[in-house]
Amino acid sequence: MTDHTTPAAAVPAAEPSSLHKTLRWQDAFALAMAVSGGLFVSFGATMAAIGALSAMFIWALAAGIGWLQNNLFAEMASMFPNKPGGVPVYAHEAWKERFAPAGALATFGYWFGWSAVISVVSFTAGAIIQARWFPDQVWVLDLGIAQIGLSQLLGIGLILAIMVPNLFGAQPAAWVNKLLGALLVIPLLIFVVSPIISGNWQFENLTWGLGDEGADHWGGWQDAIVWLYLVGWTAYGTEMCAAFTPEYKSRKDAKRALSASGAYTFAMFALVPLGVGGLVSREDAAADVGGVFVNAFASVLPAGPVADIMLIISIGALLMGVNASMADGSRALYGAALDGLVPRQFEKLNKHQVPARAILTAVVMNILLIIFVSNPISILVAANLGYLLAILLAVSGFIILRKDHPEMPRPFRAGKTAMPLAITLTVYGAVVLVVGSLSSELTGYGGPLELSIGVGILLLSLVLYVIRRRGQEQLPLLREPRQSEYPAAADPASTPEPTN
Repeated sequence: MTDHTTPAAAVPAAEPSSLHKTLRWQDAFALAMAVSGGLFVSFGATMAAIGALSAMFIWALAAGIGWLQNNLFAEMASMFPNKPGGVPVYAHEAWKERFAPAGALATFGYWFGWSAVISVVSFTAGAIIQARWFPDQVWVLDLGIAQIGLSQLLGIGLILAIMVPNLFGAQPAAWVNKLLGALLVIPLLIFVVSPIISGNWQFENLTWGLGDEGADHWGGWQDAIVWLYLVGWTAYGTEMCAAFTPEYKSRKDAKRALSASGAYTFAMFALVPLGVGGLVSREDAAADVGGVFVNAFASVLPAGPVADIMLIISIGALLMGVNASMADGSRALYGAALDGLVPRQFEKLNKHQVPARAILTAVVMNILLIIFVSNPISILVAANLGYLLAILLAVSGFIILRKDHPEMPRPFRAGKTAMPLAITLTVYGAVVLVVGSLSSELTGYGGPLELSIGVGILLLSLVLYVIRRRGQEQLPLLREPRQSEYPAAADPASTPEPTN
């Protein structure tokens, strides 16, 4: 890809963001490191279902797709440097002149996709803490309308604890992930080099399970697409770096963060599964899905308190996800309010210039999910529909912006291959979204109920959209007038030559 740099004067005029410019690209990279921690949550289930080699292929491919998408999002971030919210906001900017409700579907689906993970991950961390260090505390607090145990209270406590640094800004949230990320890197690197340092690593464990005999699912292609659908929610997560664009100190930080985090996650999703897959057999993974990484860790290091070390690291990885979800989701909801897609009450910032109302909304929603929903994983799977739809609308939106607004300044231009790439990724994303959402029951982690919940979430986004547009603003619903305020690009003669 090539980087076409235009003069600073060619950047679109826009109102300055109210968010403080406190971030470097390294800070966003630290927040995005939470994506690599997703391996601890989901890779074991993938490996048990389709074998280590197939799982490595699925996770690496999904991360590679996310990395390529980031290059498109970097150009879009340079077009809208003062717009918070990232990917769903770019989707809205692209689609608003053709079909304005698409922006509402993208922004709320994206927000719920990121925010719903908070309850599941926090509850999981609480359950791990209870099972390991408080196994005898099996009491239950009866509230009449619900029952709460220690694991639920621990999960709620973790949500409230992570909320505190987020209310003070993106910089404190980034420091939390820097500390936890340093801890996470240790086991990831151990797994990367395990084929070299461990005599327990066995090539025979790398089995290919897609298209196994008796599985009549398009010769394994349908299974692969469904797993790409489920894994995409984690693998694409590095796009969160775009959500902090108005908070970067430099205009180049968004591109650097998107590129670096995409490359790092691709490397981890390709190399860590290779190491773990050679240390644990598919049969052992199926027998103990949640213990795949603990067992792999124990087979590499000498005997000792391996389980406790690995559990602490796993909890740290989970908390990184909670922290990143809270930071990213709040910017998405705030950006949606600024663009008139959700009620205007979410436009309010606190004294630290943080979208506190969006953060508190996510906190309250997830506490209620922990208390009242016995199986929040179903909501997590359902929320995948809205998130991947947001990604699809943003990628296809790249094509629309290139076609409808070629005159718009792009301080970073993704290069000549960007349009063919965007078209290819749009087709790919549409196939994965449709086939994956309609066939998720093949993995055992979804079905008609989860699909219905996902559709219901998207319908709710349209309700909120109508409330804002008609109830609060009296604006048209289906299409906005063609924008004329975008300035023309700089004179080609004054534009520097592309640099590779």
